[in-house]
Amino acid sequence: MKPDNLEHFENLSNITCGNNSIVVQSTRMNFEHNNYISQLWKYSRGSWKKIKSGANNYTQPKYSSETNSLFFIQSKRNDSNKNFKPLNSLKVQHSSGKTDVIFETEDAITEYIVSKNNKFVYLVTKEWNEEYKNIEDKNDEPKYYESLPFRFDTLGVIFNKRSHIYKINLTTNKASTLVNGDKEDLLSIDSLHLIGSTLYFVGNKHNEQGTMLTEKIGRVDGNKISYINEGGMLGNLFSINDQLHAVGLRNRFDWPTNTSILKFSNKGKLSFLEHTFDRNVEMAKVYDQNIYCLFEDSGKKLLRNVTKKENLIDDKITIKDFDILNDEIFVIANSFSQPDEVFKIVNGNLEKISLANHYFNTKVKTHETIYHRIDTGESEIDTWGIFVGKDKPTLLNIHGGPASQYGFTFFDEFQTYATAGFNVIACNPRGSTGRGHDFLRDVCGKNWGVKDAHDVVTSFKKMVRKMGIENKNYGIMGGSYGGFMTSWVIGHNNKLFKSAIVERALINWETMVGTSDIGIGFPEMYLLSDMEKDLNFYRKKSPISVASNIKTPTLIIHSEEDYRCPVEQAEQLFSNLKRRGIESAMLRFPGESHELSRSGKPIHRKQRFEHIINWHKKYLT
Repeated sequence: MKPDNLEHFENLSNITCGNNSIVVQSTRMNFEHNNYISQLWKYSRGSWKKIKSGANNYTQPKYSSETNSLFFIQSKRNDSNKNFKPLNSLKVQHSSGKTDVIFETEDAITEYIVSKNNKFVYLVTKEWNEEYKNIEDKNDEPKYYESLPFRFDTLGVIFNKRSHIYKINLTTNKASTLVNGDKEDLLSIDSLHLIGSTLYFVGNKHNEQGTMLTEKIGRVDGNKISYINEGGMLGNLFSINDQLHAVGLRNRFDWPTNTSILKFSNKGKLSFLEHTFDRNVEMAKVYDQNIYCLFEDSGKKLLRNVTKKENLIDDKITIKDFDILNDEIFVIANSFSQPDEVFKIVNGNLEKISLANHYFNTKVKTHETIYHRIDTGESEIDTWGIFVGKDKPTLLNIHGGPASQYGFTFFDEFQTYATAGFNVIACNPRGSTGRGHDFLRDVCGKNWGVKDAHDVVTSFKKMVRKMGIENKNYGIMGGSYGGFMTSWVIGHNNKLFKSAIVERALINWETMVGTSDIGIGFPEMYLLSDMEKDLNFYRKKSPISVASNIKTPTLIIHSEEDYRCPVEQAEQLFSNLKRRGIESAMLRFPGESHELSRSGKPIHRKQRFEHIINWHKKYLT
C-alpha cells in the first residue's frame, strides 16, 4: 500500500450486540479535510447497512440490554471553521427508529454507561476550552504549586483540565453533577461500572511526590464519594455476582509485569482472579456468569473464557474487540495482510460476516508475512518479515514500549514500506509483552540495552539469511522505545546499518526525569535504581552517551507537543550529530503529540511516511 491508500482503510472498533443486531464503529481518514470520519454500521438479518453517517462523527455505540435501544455519541466535526466550538451529544435511537438527544456539551464525552433499569445514564466529560489552542498567546496569571504535578497526556500542569461525572435521568433528561473533577482533583476517569445503584469509577489523581499518577477506585453511594483502593494501574471495571473486578496491576510500581484480572473485596482489598495465567490481559467482559478476556500471546491477541480457563480460538490473528449475542461470539479481528472485519466464532474458527474493507482489499495490494521463532543464542524471539526481493534493501523496525508487541496484526507501516520496495523485518525482543512475566522484565536494571539489543540485532541478521536476502543495504528505525533502541544500536554498531530513523525517542534518561508526562517513577521501574544515587548509571544507559560513535545517516522525527518524550530529547541527538558533521536532519511536526503515527492529523501521517521512505531510499537505493 501507498501513503495515499490510508484514506481507504476502515478501522473498526466498539462492537456492541442487542436487539438481534450487531453495531460497529468504523473510522477512516479524510485527506481533503485533514480529519477523521466515524460512522456506525448495523448488521441484521444477514446484511449490513450504514445507520449513522454524514457531516458529523458517530462513536461509542452501546445497546441497552433492557430496552434494546442504541446509545451513541454524536460530535460535530471541525473541517475548516477557525471559530468552531465542539458540540458533543449523547443520543439514543429507540427500537422504533426515533432518535432523542439526552445530553449536550462542548466538552469531550469520554465514557458513559446505562443503568440496567434503563432509568439513568452516567457520563464522563473532559473539559475543553478554546483558549487552550492559543494558550501561548495569553497573558495568563502565574501558576503556583506546592505539590509536584506533571502533564500526563496534557493533563494537570499543561491545561489543568479535569474530568466530571454526570447522572442523567432518562425520563426527564435532567442532568446533575455526580462527581466534580475540580473538587476531587480528577485528571481523568477511565472506566465506569454499576453494581445496583452504586457507581464505581477509576480516577487518576495527582500524587504529592509526582512519581506517577495515583489511580483510585472511586465509589459513589447517593451523594457520598469514597475511595476503596489506590496505587494500582487499573481500568475496565466489571462485576460478577456483584463482586467488583478490574483489569490492571495490583500496584503501579510492579511495572513492568502482566496486567491481570483483579477481584476487589468490599473493603477494597485486591486478589488475583487468575494469577497463574502468565499473559498480558487487555480487556474483559461478563456474559452468562462467564468472564471473557482478550490477551496477548506471542504476537497474537486472542479470546479466552477465564471462568472455564479455555482459549476460544488459537489462530494467527489480532482480536480488537468482542461481544456476545444469544450465546454467539462476534469479534473485530485482523491479520498481518488482512485489515479489520467482523467475524463470528464457530467451532473455534472465524467466519467472516462483514466486508468493511472490501474496497480497500480490491484497491490496495497487501503483502503476506513470513514468521520464524529465531534462536538468538540467549532466547527464542518471535520474528516477522515481508519479502519483496533478494536484491532489495531491508528495513528493521523496532516497536515502542518496550512493553508491547508486534505480531499477527494488520500494520499500515509494514505494508507501506514493502510497497515502496523494502524488505521488512520486525521482532519482539526480551522486554516485549505476550511471552510472560519473566520475559517482560528481563531487560530491567543492568540488562537494559543489553539483552534487548542482542535480540534485535541477532534476530535481524538470522532473519535476513532465512529470507534469502542478498542485498546488504540495511536501514533501522523505531519510535519511542524503538527510537531509543535505534539510536542505541547505531551508537554501538556504526557499520551494520546505512540509514536510520529515530522517532519520538528516549535519548537521555537524566533529562527525561521530571519532564516526561509519564512521571519520575517510570525510569526507576526499568533501571531499578534511583537517579540521585546513581546518576552515572542513568547516563550510561542513555543513547546520548554513545551518540559520539554514530556515523549512520540519521533522520530524527519528533512532535512538538510530545510530552511523553519531550522534543528536547530529539534536539540533544540532532545537535550532537550536526556538530560532528554527521549526515542528519530533523523533522518536527507542530501541534502533534506522541501519538502522531497512530492518531495524528491525516496529512501529517501521510507526510511522515513520505519523509521516511525518501530518507531510506536516499541511502539504501
